[in-house]
Amino acid sequence: MRLMVKWFICFAALLVARALFPADFWVYGGLLTLAAAAAVLMLANLAIRPILQIVALPVTIVTFGLFSLVVNAGVVALTDFLVPLIRIRGFWVCLLIALLVSVGNGLFASRHRA
Repeated sequence: MRLMVKWFICFAALLVARALFPADFWVYGGLLTLAAAAAVLMLANLAIRPILQIVALPVTIVTFGLFSLVVNAGVVALTDFLVPLIRIRGFWVCLLIALLVSVGNGLFASRHRA
């Protein structure tokens, strides 16, 4: 159930970014391609991002945590690279998508703390 919610959060973030930045975020295969990109983004956030956060820990400490935003945007850019039918142009769009995913995951986590 949690994985489905995380996938939906990634999917919603990609949909919002596509609506906000139609000139900078292209999807060539429709909603099915966007759903696949959300799955890749979710898996990258679960598997690759923790490793990158550990590697980037010294820089993150020096920048008071701001570099973690760059790592998150890098994971979104990696998703862009891995899914050939989407194109995200620019660091700032990747950063916005990463922020949307982070806010969605934060809201979900705060609702489900026991």
